[in-house]
Amino acid sequence: MAMETSKKHIKNKELQRKALELRTLGLSFQQIADQLSVSKSVAYRAVTKALGEVEEETRQLAKLNKTLDLQRLDWIIREAMKLALKGDLQAMDRIMKAIDQRAKIYGFEAPKKVAYTTPEGEEISGHGVVVVPAPMDLEQWLEEYQTNKDEG
Repeated sequence: MAMETSKKHIKNKELQRKALELRTLGLSFQQIADQLSVSKSVAYRAVTKALGEVEEETRQLAKLNKTLDLQRLDWIIREAMKLALKGDLQAMDRIMKAIDQRAKIYGFEAPKKVAYTTPEGEEISGHGVVVVPAPMDLEQWLEEYQTNKDEG
């Protein structure tokens, strides 16, 4: 029984991989279904499942990269501090830049206003102003978006 489950699991993973590859090439779900000799709903589920796994993997890699970037910034600050304590102004400037970058990664910055303008700085009519929230995790944004959507 475990062998069948394992074979079934491998078969499903292969179906998902092929379906996602075909979708990436621009095929419709019906075309994917025809190519893989499955129903349209099976093709859709295979692509959706594969995309979900890619999204989760991307989220995990982003967390790892964020941690790595924070460790690098801490190292830069530590090393530059040795020089800054001796009065090195360049080292102090590097520390401030690293601290600013760390604040951005943590999302400590206030939201920014973005106005659509021409290269000369004139506002482009019809676009208005967009408020870009401070950086936050996708889960936080989705939760806030869903709350605002439900209230509105």
